[in-house]
Amino acid sequence: MKRKQENWLQKNKIHIIVWLLFIVYETIVLGYSLNSFGSPLTYAAHYFVIILFFYGHSNVALPWVFKNKTSSFILLPVVSFIQIVIYAFAHLVADRFLNLVGVIQEHGEIKFDYQFVLRNLYRGIYFMGFSTGYFLLRRYLTQRKRMEMLELERLQNIIDQRNMEQELSKAQNAFLKAQINPHFLFNTLDFIYHNVSSHSPIAAEAIISLSDMMRFAIDSDEMGEYIKLEQEMEQVESLLHLTRLRKGRELYLTIDFSEDVKHLKIIPLVLLTLMENIFKHGDLGNPEHMARVTVIKDNTFLILETDNLARRISNNRSNHTGLLNIEKRLIYAYGNDVKFVYHTDDQNHFKLKIQVPLDSLNYRDGRAVL
Repeated sequence: MKRKQENWLQKNKIHIIVWLLFIVYETIVLGYSLNSFGSPLTYAAHYFVIILFFYGHSNVALPWVFKNKTSSFILLPVVSFIQIVIYAFAHLVADRFLNLVGVIQEHGEIKFDYQFVLRNLYRGIYFMGFSTGYFLLRRYLTQRKRMEMLELERLQNIIDQRNMEQELSKAQNAFLKAQINPHFLFNTLDFIYHNVSSHSPIAAEAIISLSDMMRFAIDSDEMGEYIKLEQEMEQVESLLHLTRLRKGRELYLTIDFSEDVKHLKIIPLVLLTLMENIFKHGDLGNPEHMARVTVIKDNTFLILETDNLARRISNNRSNHTGLLNIEKRLIYAYGNDVKFVYHTDDQNHFKLKIQVPLDSLNYRDGRAVL
């Protein structure tokens, strides 16, 4: 309760100060002008009526009148007249009560005559004018603040748009750089293949696998926004085969692709990026810590899981840029229902799990998947 009172005083301290200054000023001026000062209770009662009238007009009556713009010009004089009558009647009640309790001394009953009406009519219009000015000022400040917020929002949208255009330009430039003369690249690989095939069959086999993978990566945009998982699974097998050739040793990694997921469509290069992350940061030379890649589905999700022993030095330096890129691409393609979690457990195994709602896959693919 005390906290609420402190907050109210802090919020309305300017109003309180202004009213106190006005009351002191008017009391002194009128007192010396009329050569007469009233009781503090008299001032308190009448200024209480004035303050209620002021805020009732500015905070209740005028907002209600101007809520309906078509009828506001008719309602304004009617409501103002009713308020003046209530204002004068409230002062009459206050005077009679003060007279009854002996605070003010009047001979006979205080009358509701024309002098009383004129005096309170003048004062009522006087304070109604101040109240209307306060209402208009507050309304102007509110509208100006709203306009400033809209302007800030517009400027922020412009900044966001320019940033988006810059990012798009960077992406386009990167794409163009990646696409520079792919035919020259493949022709060169073909030339190398034919020159080494007779001398080093293993190297020739590696060149063919590399060429197929690069062609898949470059042509992925031409395949459409989504590709069948089966197509990327083939490239994962090629990447594993190529890595084994390059390393010249056994890699302890198992890949489990469920048959019922091969026909599902997904954005390209997700599985390949996961495999590259395993090869880059994983330790695949320990048979007691077999790495595993699993792609399955249940009734709700397509599930992609990886589990591999992490190389401590590589893991500490890694910022998982490739994984963050996958997460952003999946969320952009399938929404915030995508679940993407990874961690390193107590045995230094890096575990990752991606769950993509089947409903999202079906919606993007434009058909029902059973």
